[in-house]
Amino acid sequence: MTQFSTKVRLLVKLPEVDYQLRVKVTFDKDLPPNRVSRQFAMSNNNTKVMDVESSNGCLSAEFKRLELKEQKFVNGMKGHESFLPVAEELHVISYQAQFSIQGITIDLETNSLPLVVISGHGQMPSGWASVMWYNMLTDEPKNLSFFSSPFSSTWAQLSEVLHWQFSSFVGLGLNKEQLSMLGNKLLGPQASYNDCQVSLAMFCKENLPGRSFTFWTWLECILDLIKKHLQPLWMDGCIMGFATKEREQTLLKERDVGTFLLRFSESHLGGITFTWVDQCNDERVKLSSVVPYTKNRLGTLPFANIVRDYKLIADGVLSENPLKFLYPHIPMEEAFGKHCITQQVQGFDYLQSDFMPISIVSNSRLAESPPLEMPVLSPWSLDAISQSFSPSDIQIILSDLRGENEVCNLK
Repeated sequence: MTQFSTKVRLLVKLPEVDYQLRVKVTFDKDLPPNRVSRQFAMSNNNTKVMDVESSNGCLSAEFKRLELKEQKFVNGMKGHESFLPVAEELHVISYQAQFSIQGITIDLETNSLPLVVISGHGQMPSGWASVMWYNMLTDEPKNLSFFSSPFSSTWAQLSEVLHWQFSSFVGLGLNKEQLSMLGNKLLGPQASYNDCQVSLAMFCKENLPGRSFTFWTWLECILDLIKKHLQPLWMDGCIMGFATKEREQTLLKERDVGTFLLRFSESHLGGITFTWVDQCNDERVKLSSVVPYTKNRLGTLPFANIVRDYKLIADGVLSENPLKFLYPHIPMEEAFGKHCITQQVQGFDYLQSDFMPISIVSNSRLAESPPLEMPVLSPWSLDAISQSFSPSDIQIILSDLRGENEVCNLK
């Protein structure tokens, strides 16, 4: 059973009284029958005396460690049948107090905005999607049946909410180009997105074309990745983020060799990749892209360090970092150097060792068509590269490499 807290303030300046103002909090007070499939009882510590806040003199009551207990029924049923999923079943918290002055008794009551009760962390994304959708489309504080027939949104409304979500959660909102790409991903190519209708199902229930996940699941995983591993880079504007492969090629095809950009993967949940302008032996210019990094891999090495230290091994030769300029033309060290982390060894006379992100490629493969994904050096890929490297070369590389990486060519 998860505990939670809530706080209520009295916004009216009252004259001094000689008694304590007590507030009682209840859950789903006066809820019509058959409205929800789950019914909850509030824990016993649901009454508090309002105290004066020292900072502003307001009366407030904070309820800490409240608990909800799902009620059991004699017939074994938890409640009435409902067609709504857990994440769309709305509840409300009510606060009641009784104020008396000069023989007059006044009943005070207010309610929270509708909320969702989830039973596990896995329901958090869908629950938050419901909260956003409700607050975007209605201002009725007790419209608890909203999701029995939810309204559609325009893209203009939804894009404003998505901008706010990024701004509040990871510190920097979305610009017009990023929002346009998201509109394209959700709605397909359109002359203008603002008036396009978006249903709740399109937003968070139906899988994207050709994918096994919804638009909101994809976006929520990106938010989580930024918050945990990429926030300084995101806030500094280093991550373009939302760009299709086609848009990526348009931006980079006329740029200098070594120009790169960072974008979120369209096929991997919570993944980020970098694509750079590469040049093969025959002087043709191609784009190369590394297989996306996810939170599991970024937990080992900061992404700024990966970009700074990235190397390629081609035909047994360790090349310099192919990433030279962050799009459009910012020197890589200038953009990422301040975000890199240097770990210091203390206490013993150890030699410093570092993780180094390296991709194994071959010049012959770089020139091949169609695009290929080439496995990097790892204990499971030795057979695949043994024909290109001698046993002694493999041992030397293995001693320096940890993790794995992949690179592919984009035409």
